[in-house]
Amino acid sequence: MTSTHVEAVSVPGCFIRIDGVYSALRTAEKRVADYIRAHPEELIHFTVTELADATQTSESTVVRLCQKLGYKGYQEFKIMLARDLVSPADTIFEAIAPADPIDVLKTKVFQANIQALRDTIEVLDDAMLARAAAAIRSAGKMDIYGIGGSSSIAFDAYHKFHRIGIACIAHSDTDMMATSAVLLAPGDVALGISHTGSSHDIVEAIRLAKEAGATTICITHNATSPITRVSDIALFTAARETAFSSDAMTSRLAQLSIIDTVYLAVALADYDKSLALIQKTRRASAAKRY
Repeated sequence: MTSTHVEAVSVPGCFIRIDGVYSALRTAEKRVADYIRAHPEELIHFTVTELADATQTSESTVVRLCQKLGYKGYQEFKIMLARDLVSPADTIFEAIAPADPIDVLKTKVFQANIQALRDTIEVLDDAMLARAAAAIRSAGKMDIYGIGGSSSIAFDAYHKFHRIGIACIAHSDTDMMATSAVLLAPGDVALGISHTGSSHDIVEAIRLAKEAGATTICITHNATSPITRVSDIALFTAARETAFSSDAMTSRLAQLSIIDTVYLAVALADYDKSLALIQKTRRASAAKRY
């Protein structure tokens, strides 16, 4: 009988952040990142100067890496690392294997999805979430862009925000993205969804929207990707890719959860109005059911 046991190992949350940006780091920053992963316990007692000396880099390189990981600086990084070493928040499960029976496959898929949400909590910035909600709540209108696997996420966002009175539209056609983006104006919002952050058409649409004066928001996995350079507000997911998840299977759940969080923040800011609109739209759609 095949065992359904799935091995798991806990890791510090900062390692998840390093994985997300590693490919885009400079050579010196990679040396610091590699040292962190190899000697996490030592760092608790290191000053920024000592870490720079140990990696043959500079203090500014260490601080810059910490900021790329989403921390204010080296001190905050050390505090969070110490916390994670005491009680790691993240768990890595075995990769899917060709011989996995359905019960093991089920466990791995569900655990990977759960992990994607846990990892995303680790990298998602509360201040950015609040800024996104405030911008959308006050927007004259909002364009939402997504292609490929991200198109369904874009239309889910449209469905949610539309029901609480936000004037918005979702685009998956690349020509319509560009033409719609240039017609935005100050006070409007453009939301681009791209797991890699390197989808040329999404990045270009966000760039055009920014040039038009709109507030630009992105949801992406890569903190140093092109889309972040043209976005005023960046919301990050975290998910580990495998051979069968090149379409960001697990990260879609994280993207949807980010949208749900922002949607609820917008709705709760004017609770009575939002509730009345949701009830109104429910009555309208109820007539279409048997």
